[in-house]
Amino acid sequence: MKSFLRRIVVLQFAFLFFLPIMGQNAVDEQIKRTAAQRVAQMNDYISFMADKSNDMETRQYYKKQALNLFAGRGYNYEENGVNKEGVRMEITSVNNTRPRSKLMRVYFNGLMNLTYQKVSIQSTELASIKVSNLQKVDNNMYVCTCYFDQVFVGYRDGRPVYKDITRKKVKCYIEVQDVEGGPQEYVVLLGDVQAIDTKRSN
Repeated sequence: MKSFLRRIVVLQFAFLFFLPIMGQNAVDEQIKRTAAQRVAQMNDYISFMADKSNDMETRQYYKKQALNLFAGRGYNYEENGVNKEGVRMEITSVNNTRPRSKLMRVYFNGLMNLTYQKVSIQSTELASIKVSNLQKVDNNMYVCTCYFDQVFVGYRDGRPVYKDITRKKVKCYIEVQDVEGGPQEYVVLLGDVQAIDTKRSN
């Protein structure tokens, strides 16, 4: 896992934040808050991509920014010695609750080309995103899981014709990097997004 993230850090933009020297519990809580911020950022980009009031150039920009949040920037990466084609998003609907998995970049393309006249996607606010306890992989690596809800509404002729709410979870990878003469740096990247439950929204 360490080699996986170190390779990604070289190949893509990293999300860094800096912490002063503090107790481990405080460090853990800061890492968890930052993971939640990362997930909220992903959800914002998804909402912007789906919003057809934005022109396609703007939505393509948000797609690129969203892919930068993920391991491998949405393309090939290695995890635990296994080469993967890219991170994946599970999708469901009220008519088909069995999750189907798509490469994230493919999912984003589909999101921008939905046939609804208007699409609204709203997700759990940052403060309400649930974060699991950190799991320490080694001295420099942690993982955690963030949980959130996503409400999807599709419109035709100005009226909502499809609505659902899906509980999702996303794996977060955090690498601790020592900086000579400075505070530690923490690199947070997102992995696969799984669909836990989908139901009709009111």
